[in-house]
Amino acid sequence: MAARSLLAWALALSLAVILGHARQARRLATLGVADEFGRRQLLEERARIARELHDVVAHHMSVIAVQAASAPYRVEGGVSEAAAREFAAINAAARESLRDMRHVLGALRGSDDAPRTAPQPGLGDLGGLVESVRRAGVPVELTVAEPAPPLSPVESVTVYRIVQEALSNVVRHAPGARTAVTVRADGDTVIVEAENERPARAAGPAQPGAGLGLVGMRERVAALGGELTAAATDRGGFAVRARLPKGDGE
Repeated sequence: MAARSLLAWALALSLAVILGHARQARRLATLGVADEFGRRQLLEERARIARELHDVVAHHMSVIAVQAASAPYRVEGGVSEAAAREFAAINAAARESLRDMRHVLGALRGSDDAPRTAPQPGLGDLGGLVESVRRAGVPVELTVAEPAPPLSPVESVTVYRIVQEALSNVVRHAPGARTAVTVRADGDTVIVEAENERPARAAGPAQPGAGLGLVGMRERVAALGGELTAAATDRGGFAVRARLPKGDGE
């Protein structure tokens, strides 16, 4: 009888240990999947930022290449042979820079395909963005200080993406909450603020990747040497505030 009791106790202990190890293994596997999902989302966001930067810079580099190639024919009276060689060198350097950018972006995308450039949204497109969010049931008030801050193309698309992600978070996590978006200049910086009140109704369960939008915003702001804060307010809402060093608007 004692031997049977001892055997039963040993079997029960072994079963408990096995179940404990199984639960721990499942937990570690779940954490590993979540961590991998987060890394993948972050890499995708960085690749999107790289594509947008490419689109902005590629436009200006293309203009430089075309102007350098055509300058000798547009200058009245022609140019010297040395000046023509200089313009040709500028054209070649601009084209080589474009090729290098495409190769770097292809590496970021994990592909050798040349990226497709496309017009990127900016400060002037915020009105349409806000209107689409209003149609989704979120009352948004947009204020862009007059005169509008002079922004470079990269700064302009960064402002747009910050506001876009902030409003997307309101739609997901604070449906129906009144929201105020402000863009203004403050000395040598541009201030972007998006603050929503307490949500009118409870949001649904958190979706996979929740919080990665804030990571993307921080990546964009950090790329320009700026600062970003995102935190709950004392009134039960949420506020996003970014400070971007202001360029010369070129």
